[in-house]
Amino acid sequence: MREISVGEAEVGDVVAEPVVNDQGRVLLPKGSRLSAAVLSRLAGWGVARLCVEGEDPEAEAPPQAPEAMLEELDHRFSEWEGDELMMAVKQVARGHLSRS
Repeated sequence: MREISVGEAEVGDVVAEPVVNDQGRVLLPKGSRLSAAVLSRLAGWGVARLCVEGEDPEAEAPPQAPEAMLEELDHRFSEWEGDELMMAVKQVARGHLSRS
């Protein structure tokens, strides 16, 4: 779930928390899918922010443990075992990840 301004909301976003006005009246229930018509009305209803489903696309992913990164590296290079150049690239990457 992420909280966004009405201006950031897009058609198709799903409301993660009920949208209420100043008097506590529910304007949109949880689970409502935003349409163009609703988006154009939200500001008129006095709604400045709302919560929508999904993660913040700009949020940083949590760092992976070094062991997990090395496993991912092995997986990504598994089809190149016979390629000398790609194995050299893998070794450089492994050295870089081992120092992190």
